[in-house]
Amino acid sequence: MDKELWLFTQNFPYGRGEAFLENELPTLAARFGRVRVFPLHGGEGMRALPPNVEVERLLPQPYARATAGQLVRHTGSLRRMVHSLWDDVGMALFSRRWRGELQSMVRGHVFRLAVLEKALLPRYDPARVVIYSYWTHEWATLLALLRATHPQVRFVSRAHGFDLYEHQHASGVIPFRALQLRAVARIFCVSQAGLAHLQVRHPAYRGKYELARLGTADHGINQRPGTDRLQVASCSHVIARKRVTLLAEALGRTTRPVHWTHFGDGPEMDRLRNLVQAMPAHVTVDLKGAADNAGIMRWYQENPVDVFVLTSALEGGVAVALQEAASFGIPLIATDSGGVRDIMNDRTGILLPTEPGAAELARVLDGFKGGPMDNTAFRAGVRAFWEEHFRAEATFNRFCDRLLELHAGWQGD
Repeated sequence: MDKELWLFTQNFPYGRGEAFLENELPTLAARFGRVRVFPLHGGEGMRALPPNVEVERLLPQPYARATAGQLVRHTGSLRRMVHSLWDDVGMALFSRRWRGELQSMVRGHVFRLAVLEKALLPRYDPARVVIYSYWTHEWATLLALLRATHPQVRFVSRAHGFDLYEHQHASGVIPFRALQLRAVARIFCVSQAGLAHLQVRHPAYRGKYELARLGTADHGINQRPGTDRLQVASCSHVIARKRVTLLAEALGRTTRPVHWTHFGDGPEMDRLRNLVQAMPAHVTVDLKGAADNAGIMRWYQENPVDVFVLTSALEGGVAVALQEAASFGIPLIATDSGGVRDIMNDRTGILLPTEPGAAELARVLDGFKGGPMDNTAFRAGVRAFWEEHFRAEATFNRFCDRLLELHAGWQGD
C-alpha cells in the first residue's frame, strides 16, 4: 500500500518562506504515493510542486477564536492547555501580562482543533497516513491536542530555531511545549546544537529526539577565481540579526582589492546602502536584492567566488545558505550561532566568535588570498564535506527511511 504523507507548514508553498522545503519536497514526493500540504497561513503566489503533491487550506481564518459552544465542547482540551502552560510558565500564568495573550491563544487553538476534528479526522487512516509537522510550533500543539482525544493519531515534527530555542522568544517561553513533548512521537532536530539543547532543557523526553539534518541539491562546482581581487559572496535577509552591515563595515576596513556580491534585502537596506557608498575605492559592491533560489544557484554556476561569509547573530539550524555555498566547493567564513558549527570545521573554513568585531573580520578577509583555503584542494574538501553530511538526496532519503520505519512500528502497537 502506498503511504500518504500529511505535511503541516507555516506558509509553504505560498510566498517565499520555508524555502528550504523546496529541497526536501522532491524526495518526499518520490517516497510517498501522495503528499498533502496543509499550510497554516496563505500568501501571494504558489511555488511549483511535484504532480503528486496537493495543497489544502484547512484554516482560511487562522486567527479566528472559538465560540462559547466550542469552548464548552472542548473542556478537556482547555484543561490540557492550562496544565501545559503551568508546566511552561508556572506562576506567570496568572500574571496580568500573560493573561490576555494566553486566553487569546487558547481560544484560537480550540477553534482550530474543532476544524481539524471535522475536516481532517474523518480522512485519517493510521495504517496509510504519516503525519509530519515541519515545525514544533502551532501545528504541533494542535496535533498534540488531537492525539489526546484520538490516540490513533501519531505525528512527528522537525525542530529548527524559533520553535526550539526559548531565548528566541521575547517572553523567554515557548507556550505549550510540555503538551507538544508529551504527544509527539519524534522530534527531528536539524542540527547537533538543537539536539543538545532539547536533551539538556527537556531530558525527560530525550528518547524522542533525533538528529535529521536538512540538505541542499547538487548544482555543480563553482570555479576558483583567477584574479587578485577577493571575490566575496553572501546571502541573507538584511535584518538586524543577520548583521549584513557588520560584513559591510569589515569590508570597508580591508586593505586589499575586494568585490562583494550580496543576495537579499530587508529593513536595513538603507543603512547598508549608506555603508556601501562610503566604501574605499578598492572595494566594489553588487547588492542583488531579493532573488529566487534558482537564480542564485545559476549565479554560483557562472561567477567564481573565493569565499562565502555569514555574520548572523542568531541562527536556528545550519544556515541553508552555508550548505548551498559548500555544495559548490566555496570556502566558508561564519559566526558561531545556532547549528552553524555542524558545517564549520578545518575542512570547510573559519568559524568566528559569535560577536566578532569588524576589524577582526577584515583581518580574516585580508588574509584569505594566498592563505590555506585559497587552493583547489581545499575547495574540493569543502564540497566533499557537504557531500558527506548535507547532500539533499542522501539526508532526505535517510529521513524518509526513518519516517516509514517509525510508521511500520506503530502498526504493531
